[in-house]
Amino acid sequence: DYQRSYPKKSFSNSGYTRAYHDHQAHFLHMGQKAHDEQWEAMGPLNTSGRTLTVAINPLADSTIYAGSASGGLWRSRRLGLVQSWEYVNTGFPVLGVSTIEFNPLDSMVMYIGTGEVYNYEATGTDGAYRSTRGSYGIGILKSIDGGITWEKSLDWSYRQQHGVWMVKVAPTDVNVVYAATTDGIYKSLDAGSNWTQVNSTIMGTDIEIDPRDPNKVLASFGNFGSEGNGIYYTEDGGETWNSSLADFGHNGKILLARSPSRPDIVYASVGNGFGFDDGATTLLRSDDGGKAWEVMNESDYSKWQGWFSHDIAVNPNDPSKLVAVGIEVWKGRNNGRTLEQKNVGGVTLTTPPIEGPDGSDNYVHSDIHFVTYHPRIRDLVIFGTDGGVFLSRDEAETFRSANGGYQTTQFYNGFSVSATNSDLALGGLQDNSTAIFRGTGTWQRAVGGDGSWTGINQANDDILYGSSQNLRISRSNDNGVRFNVRVSPEPGANDSPLFISPYVVARSSPDIMYAGTRYVYKSEDGGLSWTITNDNEFIDSGNAVFALAVNDLDPSVVYAATVPENTIGGVFVSLDGGLSWTGNKAGLPNRVPNDIAIVSDDPSMAFVTYSGFGTAHLFVTEDYGANWTPYDTGLPDAPGNAIAIDAQEGYIYFGNDISVYTARFRNDNGSGLVENPEWSLYATSLPPAAIIMDLTISESDRKLWAATHGNGSYRADLITEPVSVSETQLAQIEIYPNPTNTLINISGKMDSWQLYDIAGKLQLTGRGTQVNVEHLASGSYFLQMTIGGRSRTEQIIVTN
Repeated sequence: DYQRSYPKKSFSNSGYTRAYHDHQAHFLHMGQKAHDEQWEAMGPLNTSGRTLTVAINPLADSTIYAGSASGGLWRSRRLGLVQSWEYVNTGFPVLGVSTIEFNPLDSMVMYIGTGEVYNYEATGTDGAYRSTRGSYGIGILKSIDGGITWEKSLDWSYRQQHGVWMVKVAPTDVNVVYAATTDGIYKSLDAGSNWTQVNSTIMGTDIEIDPRDPNKVLASFGNFGSEGNGIYYTEDGGETWNSSLADFGHNGKILLARSPSRPDIVYASVGNGFGFDDGATTLLRSDDGGKAWEVMNESDYSKWQGWFSHDIAVNPNDPSKLVAVGIEVWKGRNNGRTLEQKNVGGVTLTTPPIEGPDGSDNYVHSDIHFVTYHPRIRDLVIFGTDGGVFLSRDEAETFRSANGGYQTTQFYNGFSVSATNSDLALGGLQDNSTAIFRGTGTWQRAVGGDGSWTGINQANDDILYGSSQNLRISRSNDNGVRFNVRVSPEPGANDSPLFISPYVVARSSPDIMYAGTRYVYKSEDGGLSWTITNDNEFIDSGNAVFALAVNDLDPSVVYAATVPENTIGGVFVSLDGGLSWTGNKAGLPNRVPNDIAIVSDDPSMAFVTYSGFGTAHLFVTEDYGANWTPYDTGLPDAPGNAIAIDAQEGYIYFGNDISVYTARFRNDNGSGLVENPEWSLYATSLPPAAIIMDLTISESDRKLWAATHGNGSYRADLITEPVSVSETQLAQIEIYPNPTNTLINISGKMDSWQLYDIAGKLQLTGRGTQVNVEHLASGSYFLQMTIGGRSRTEQIIVTN
């Protein structure tokens, strides 16, 4: 994972586990102050995220489990229909669940494999480079009470860059269990108590056990051209292995499917492509248990996702029939020689009901990772996709979603909330577009395939911005009914945006926008036209901008953080609306930055988060970026992703790959920075581990939103201190006359006051009880008065 490992190719295998244990010890088990906040799950409940696997309880036909890519384990007792999904808390920091397996004789016994790892020792939520998307693994967990409690089976707590792609229990001896992992094939002879590596070929992707003999096993390996890729078989329980498919010429994953009615018949789906021009999928069949293979079809159903999403399933009663999936669903006849596409894919830009269906009866969300026939309900086929779980009751002729309440969407950074309407928020989702919250769990899907950063014109909620990958920005002028105005910057010379690229809308002057690629672009007309700042030069030697922020009160103050590519990245600041930029990399780590937050009433103070392990993850400046110092002492050593600043109460909120934390950053009198903040947990009702991708404050109802990468969104009340003497004094102040063309009188003593124009630019400042506006132009202004660190702002009308 570039984002979490840079500047190395990989990070410490124990990093995430150590961080989680530190989180438990200091914020859960030792009684350190934790705020009694209650997070409310906000959805989307009608849109679900990437699903890697689905398992059917062998003794309960309607009970299914789903393994999400970074949102943990889920269960439905109604085939996913209605609003029947519930989160299964394992008690461990489980993010990606890649495989679920039951003991076929006792459904109380089940195993889950963890981690979503497509590259050997490279995983993460990387918004910059999509080939390293995924999540940490902790090995294999086992439950013997139907998922109520869990214990470690294959303990990879300190090998979290490795993933488990498949676990299989031998039908004739349930004590024999095999696992296909990124580190090879593992075997247990005592139902998962102990494991032995029986094949060291890396990137194991699938495994099939002969239902008549637990010593006969077929395994597949490979992705991104990894060494040893192909298909191998053993007939002695893994003592020796033989290659049955090698040097096939494909570089992607290989998935296997054995015929339930004729076990010697096995199919293999061999993928390739990563780019749009190198796709290739081959469907193979073996009639001798996987020793020899014949090409059945070369229809490219996995296309550019041969490294990521494809699979096959064989009809339980007829081995000549199958379902192959990739970008779409394909139905196979005649031993796979005939493949027919049966659905339309993509992302439906609608507002489906929570109980579904999500689209027409020929729609299945694109990028299908998993497919299986129900072993007992005839013609029922179940799919795991980038848009959650789908069903077909007529063997892949018609389809419907089954996602009600399955809150597993993966937000990226750039979440937005209206300053005046608490029922309006929007954020970008992995492969599920830009989603809009309108007061309920039923969110609207609006823009793009992969949603990206968003924006709101805070003076006019009708003007919304959404985007898709590589900085393709669209604008709506009708509150999101249509996003029909394309407002992306035209790329400058040698420019190439990152997969998820940032842009921001100035709060105080919302026609002003900034966007980051290799350049920083500026618009002064709501995105209709753009110019390149910094005199048409890169701000950091061609390093791409990955985080961006503009001051709430002064739109000429902008901070931009760059990823380290050509040189070490850094944070750059402009105080003149982008005309010039300064940057000081000293004091900042050689890591990937994720988020920036500027203190609204003191733009010289800002915070930036960094990914990786082994360095600080939160830094602060008090001098416009001239100097940076760490600000996360006492927090777990986990990648930092998100910051929100509540200047009114003086609190900072920080989100990482584990949870949300908070601390007071201002002294009690409201002036100066708290040098050694006392951090406390602010996530007691969130999942045990959640990747907090963005934190955003809703001003109208004083709520904090947490946008996660795998568990959708949540919100909770901000910390509110008891009313202080200064707040009482502020409330009693009167301002007169208003409107005026001479003097404004303030009926009370201030620590200080500042007068801003409507664009947020400071016009006057002082400490007395009168403000002389005789020389100012007619118009609206804002008078901000401060006592004891508390502020009150009133609109002033000047009539000169």
